[in-house]
Amino acid sequence: MENLNELLDRVEIAGLGAFFHKDWLLEMRTALRPQLPADYHLFVESESILISPDGGALPAPILPDLSVARSESLRITPASDVSSAATPAVIEYVEEVEVDSKYSLLIRRAPENRIVAALEIVSPTNKGASSRLDREKYILKRDGYFEAGVSFLEIDALKNGPRVLPPALARLAAFERNVWTAFHTHGQRRVRGCGWNHADPQPVVPWTIEESLAVTVDFAATLKSASEFNRWPQLVEH
Repeated sequence: MENLNELLDRVEIAGLGAFFHKDWLLEMRTALRPQLPADYHLFVESESILISPDGGALPAPILPDLSVARSESLRITPASDVSSAATPAVIEYVEEVEVDSKYSLLIRRAPENRIVAALEIVSPTNKGASSRLDREKYILKRDGYFEAGVSFLEIDALKNGPRVLPPALARLAAFERNVWTAFHTHGQRRVRGCGWNHADPQPVVPWTIEESLAVTVDFAATLKSASEFNRWPQLVEH
């Protein structure tokens, strides 16, 4: 599988995006390390989100190997059936839930261990595939980075689902995939983004970490390394 965009397609179809995105983030961490001074440290940090149905709908199977079995029955036990006559009716309901694990790349500066930059790869959950509340939670997290003045890079490598782009970058939704950065300086936020389609090469993205410190993220090189590490073309071949 020579076309890396084709690999991204197959990973998405197979529902293995969370696993591949972690591999990709680790390769980006490796590529960024030599571009940063010694007092900057890179971490891939995880976050687990409990997914429950939105309204009456069942959650989408993001990570089926971590799903919890469910019984749809609603059982009401009369007070007479329990040990104490003073005990009220007992209502027991078991609802299907899933645990979605997401990963972020954070750059911290010593000695204060302050987060100066964050990289997020958008997941189906971020787009609200399971619940609109999950989408709103992600946007609030992103806004929190902005309010803290953290340099930010977001990658949407998924072809499906709505975009979670800022209004100023709405035109990037016309592309199959997109990436954008935001950097805060002197009371301003500088935003830069680009999009690409299936036949396009993956971009090399300049990313300003702090005022006098910039790095580049080579999508083609890091995607290739990630695909080779766990032999992803074979994993998603069929």
